Amino acid sequence: MFRASHWEKTTFLREADVLIVGAGLTGLQAALELKRQNRKLNVLVIERAPLPRGASTRNAGFACFGGPTELLADLDAYGPESMVDTVRQRYAGIQALEENYAGRGIDWHKCGGYEIVEESASRKTAEVQERLKELNDLLAEVTGRAETWSPVNFSDLSDGAGSTISGVFHNPMEAQLHPGKLVRVLLEDGYAAGVRFLFGAKVVAVEEGRVEVEDFGTLKAERILLTVNAFARTFLPEDFPESIRPVRNQILLSRKIPNLKIQGCFHFHEGYVYFRNVGNDRLLIGGARHLAGAASETDAFGANEAIAETLVASLQRWFPEYGLTRADFPDAWSGIIAQGDGKEPVLRFARPNVLIAGRLAGMGVALSAALARRAAKLLLAE
Repeated sequence: MFRASHWEKTTFLREADVLIVGAGLTGLQAALELKRQNRKLNVLVIERAPLPRGASTRNAGFACFGGPTELLADLDAYGPESMVDTVRQRYAGIQALEENYAGRGIDWHKCGGYEIVEESASRKTAEVQERLKELNDLLAEVTGRAETWSPVNFSDLSDGAGSTISGVFHNPMEAQLHPGKLVRVLLEDGYAAGVRFLFGAKVVAVEEGRVEVEDFGTLKAERILLTVNAFARTFLPEDFPESIRPVRNQILLSRKIPNLKIQGCFHFHEGYVYFRNVGNDRLLIGGARHLAGAASETDAFGANEAIAETLVASLQRWFPEYGLTRADFPDAWSGIIAQGDGKEPVLRFARPNVLIAGRLAGMGVALSAALARRAAKLLLAE
């Protein structure tokens, strides 16, 4: 049985004012916000892995608020107020990231976002064009632009010969970044602010005022913030009326591709598939979880070769001029996101002084900054 030494108890394992479970984007930014509000606050962040995982360093690096087909689907499913509020939160997060970190070596490139449409898709180009004014009118109060999304020529991206793409829409506000570099900057800022960190700390139970950690025993804190997104239900199963489930996404990264014209963040089919350039000569594509069925609903990292083949086949249809095959994508990984029945993140007290912040629905890069600020405000108000 592990027994902590006096030296460990009075340094690494000492009681905290706020203990944050999860050193991902939300947890790190919440820790920094707490220290900004009260620099004397004793903040401890614990993380089960040697480095932040889940989705924070394993996503595609999109700072986006959603393409037309996704937003129109949300508009039809949840209504205009919900859709606009979702975009408002995502857009506020993008602005916060740009303001605080764009110039700090995180490979921030504001190339804009694109939505591509195929005629075989459930929502065709003509329908998107027909409803674009309706969508833009709703988004104007958030973005301050009369036309947030507008049609552009496909020839700007490809020679178009043999492509199945029938329409392309663009907004100039979305950006791409390097998630690993962003997390590294947040960690550096955290250490500089006096935030304490404990990596390799696997939480096995969460109770009011304490967290039980494998090999470390009991860690005490006045307030606890859970920012483990898809894994939150594991610790508090009886305290979750909301639908929240882990979903595994696949991501592929290509070899160098000569004369690559693709630059920006690209969405397809309500955001279920996405791709972008990495540098000037590599292509990243990910998603297609909607085609994986029950196999994607897991909290275990791992490959799904059928989905990888599907993603590459999509690029073959859209950009046949590159002659891409599965062998052209030697790098592949997976990330775990949290999905539910709605798009609104979960932010509430599950128990006295135990706050949950999660269910970011694959939009953690955009949503994490604003969600972290709201979480810190709630914790400080307690």
